[in-house]
Amino acid sequence: MGYNNDTYNMEEMKQQLELLKKRLDEQSIINEKHIMQAMQKKMYGLGKRGRILFVLGLFVAMWAPSYFALLGTSYWLCGATFIMLLFSALKTLQFHRDLWRVQISNANLMEVAEKVALLRKRYKKWYKIALAMIIPWLIWLGIEVHKGQQGEETIWILGGIAVGAIIGGLLGNRINKKMVDTTEELLREIQEYRKGGM
Repeated sequence: MGYNNDTYNMEEMKQQLELLKKRLDEQSIINEKHIMQAMQKKMYGLGKRGRILFVLGLFVAMWAPSYFALLGTSYWLCGATFIMLLFSALKTLQFHRDLWRVQISNANLMEVAEKVALLRKRYKKWYKIALAMIIPWLIWLGIEVHKGQQGEETIWILGGIAVGAIIGGLLGNRINKKMVDTTEELLREIQEYRKGGM
């Protein structure tokens, strides 16, 4: 009788262990899905921001030169403005294009990590390119406005340009920092996910 009771207890313990293992496996799968969904959401956010910046860049590239022409600036400056803004929009497209087609899965985490790391690297370098374009352009714009306007009007327009440059610089810095921070978060999550062996 004691033997049957021990056998029964052993069988019950085996069933409980199997049930516990099944629950842990299910929990692991649920956690894995949540992690993948969180990473996919960040990827979607990066792509969405890239698309918005690209479309906005194209819009401003079309609008700004005609506005500066109304201020009396040369067609050379208007053309340079168009080229600079179009270049910036196309660079944004280039930066994000690879990420728009990527779906995160276990199979392609290395590929995703490489593309996200490249995006981070590009945004970190963008400051140098942007400043190399913006500073000479602002000086040129200031000179042209100063030549083309008379009296008090010149001070107001130059003041508006300065305020616009400051606001634009702050917004651009914020967008750039957000992109870099998001890519770093995503890379950290991918690395932790891969270390966890999920």
